[in-house]
Amino acid sequence: MLKIGVLGSGSKGNSLIISYGKEALLVDAGFSRRELLKRLEKLGFDPSSIKCVLLTHEHTDHLNGAPVFCDTLKIPLCAAGNVLAMKKRKNARLPELLWSFEPGEQFALGNFKIASFSVQHDAIDPVGFVISCGGFKVGIATDLGEVSPMVRRNLANCEILVLESNYDVDMLRNSDRALSLKNRIDGRHGHLDNRAAAAALENLLGDRSELLLLAHRSSECNTPDLVYENIRSQLQRLNRNELPFAVLSQDNCFKAWRHVDGTMDIQEIP
Repeated sequence: MLKIGVLGSGSKGNSLIISYGKEALLVDAGFSRRELLKRLEKLGFDPSSIKCVLLTHEHTDHLNGAPVFCDTLKIPLCAAGNVLAMKKRKNARLPELLWSFEPGEQFALGNFKIASFSVQHDAIDPVGFVISCGGFKVGIATDLGEVSPMVRRNLANCEILVLESNYDVDMLRNSDRALSLKNRIDGRHGHLDNRAAAAALENLLGDRSELLLLAHRSSECNTPDLVYENIRSQLQRLNRNELPFAVLSQDNCFKAWRHVDGTMDIQEIP
């Protein structure tokens, strides 16, 4: 059985877990060790099953708890080589065990095959992942300014797609944020807005798509209802009304599990 759990998604912390058989991978660790363990318990995942923490990029809301969490479980942090090199130059706290990869590299960890791919974001070598196990794929891209041809090639037709839907354009423009911050968020190396995320589905969804998760929603410049309506309208236009989707939360956890017969159960956990 494939299981995926989202510990939280937003500007204050991001982390998700993918489990297959008796092994699991954690993607990002943006909460404290204590909070990561608390949320894993709430979701029903055994921390000892985690083989590695995969890092999408070095921003605090994705990396914060990784050093202490990895050292506690005696597991490696797996990140782009340039990210680790930068952190070492700055004498930043890192886990004792480190594995590095180059963006675009494919590698195996236990039951999982991982394909990394570059995304456009204001970080050092930011990446998304396609994680394959048991014959199906989980595609993840949570911080990106645009859906580039490379992103489309990698994320197309994954069974489970985790895609950013960060902000509403009008809410961002009318917000009290500094103009420089608005331009950064709305730029090619910023974040993906609701309309862009919905438009991308025409190229990303396929006959294998089973579940869509909308990630990294801004608490100040977006609402769950706006994300929901944009995605619902696009799925109707694409004749994909049957596809289940969920808008992820910063504070609530989310769990989905795929049974051997191919059916999918989903649950939001406060």
